[in-house]
Amino acid sequence: MSILSSADYPAIRAALDVKLTAAALPDATIALAIYLGAAEAEIVRRDPGAASRTGAELQHIKNACVLLCAALIAPALPRLTGEELGSYRYSQQAIDWTVRAAELRMAAERELAAVLTPSTVATASRPTMFAVAAGGRGR
Repeated sequence: MSILSSADYPAIRAALDVKLTAAALPDATIALAIYLGAAEAEIVRRDPGAASRTGAELQHIKNACVLLCAALIAPALPRLTGEELGSYRYSQQAIDWTVRAAELRMAAERELAAVLTPSTVATASRPTMFAVAAGGRGR
């Protein structure tokens, strides 16, 4: 069972750049095994029950998969900083996709940690506050 569906592809594009369109990054590219397949495989390797999670845990797993897929795609994005057509000129600040990929991977790690790191203290590790004492007081 897949963690993400094609309905999640816009989130992957938005993780990279909110202006990124399906024309610039097609669904077929996102769905490649080296991107989406590798991201899902890593999530399942780290959490074998990822696909069976529900509620908030499932959302964290999906977020982690989106961010990890975007991190895998980022280094492959073109590094265009401008274009010129006749009198029209457009330029933008250059994005270091390697740095962006590292940021996305760290965000994915935080999402996974929300699921894989226990948030409650186990009863056995709590200190004993009260205990039954031996004695005959009150009899």
